[in-house]
This record gives sequence, C-alpha cells and structure tokens, in this order.
Amino acid sequence: MRSLILAAALVVTSLSSVSFAEGKKIGVAWGDFQEARWRWDATAMRSMIEREGNKYLPTNAGGSAEQQLRDIEKLVADGVDALIIQPVDKEAIGPGIDRAAAAGIPILGYDRMIEDERVFYLTFDNVGVGRIIAAMVKQVQPEGNYAIILGDPSDANSAFLRQGMEEVIGAAVAGGQIKIVGEANADGWKPENAKAVMEKILADSGNQV
Repeated sequence: MRSLILAAALVVTSLSSVSFAEGKKIGVAWGDFQEARWRWDATAMRSMIEREGNKYLPTNAGGSAEQQLRDIEKLVADGVDALIIQPVDKEAIGPGIDRAAAAGIPILGYDRMIEDERVFYLTFDNVGVGRIIAAMVKQVQPEGNYAIILGDPSDANSAFLRQGMEEVIGAAVAGGQIKIVGEANADGWKPENAKAVMEKILADSGNQV
C-alpha cells in the first residue's frame, strides 16, 4: 500500500506545473477497477490531489475503450487543468489525446504506456516487479517445468515484466534446470483470460507444470 501512495504522490508531483495553485481540476480517466489495486491507487491519488487543494474528477470506463474516449472528451470539454489516463486501449483513445493536447492540457499516462510524445509516462519499475515474481517462484521451485502468463500483448509492461523474469531464470533455462512448457499473454490483463490460458497450458503439458 505504501508503494501505491508513493506512486500517487509522484503523479501529483509530475503535474506540479498545473497544480502549484489551489483550485485546479485534475481529470482522471480510469480504464477499469477490475483489480483491487486500481481502487487503492484511486483512493491514494484522490487523497493527494485534494490535499493540495485541487479537485479530483474521476471517470471509470469499465474496460471499454469507446467509453474511455467519451470520458476523456467530456473531461476536456469540462475544462480540466490536467489529465491523467490509465488507458484501456492506447490507440482507440487517440482522438481524445489530440483534443486534450490541442486544448493545451498536460497529459499523464499512468502505469500503461501511451506512445505519444505529448504524453508523460509514469509507472512502477515493472522490470523489477518481474524479477521479484521470478525470484519468489524460483525460491519455492528452483527446477522443473514453468508456465509464464503475461498481461496484454499491446501493453509495454508485459515486456518489462518478462525482461525482469528472464534476468532471474534465464541462466537456469539455458542450463536445462528450468523448462518453460507454456508462455502466453492474457488479453486485457483480465483474470478470466489468464485462467483460460493457464488451463490450456496445463492441458497441453499433461498437467506437468
């Protein structure tokens, strides 16, 4: 929880150019709250924004890229002074980014990268998170068959996590102590997709994971 509060503080600090005075409107376009961590982040972010005397204006797209685009366009129309986006689909919200940039609104992409030079990107050390995940698994099971399930393939964080994992288990894979019997992505970071992927890996490997 402490790291989430720190992340929220960094978000607010990153927007200091517009939030140095009280009364600024900070729009936050959340992609979804399907994971508890997003709700924790939202609570911490709201606390930090309001502590600075600014107004927290959140939206929740419920996992819909189309809804998030509408949310962003409404926040721009409402005259927010800064915009934080946790994107569902970075390509689909492009017109919203264009509209915000044209209005001179600073834009921050939170945790999920929006590959646009007009958007500042803030995230956790996802390579480090990948190292931690792999180290914990390797500590419990230093040898044998591994399955790797990553997040959405369009999200750069999936590659960052995989990079961190490789730094920990790469040598053991090359040496034959660890065999990766299945590796796949879960579209949209959705738990039900991860479950389906894992079930397929188990079926394909004869439950030898």
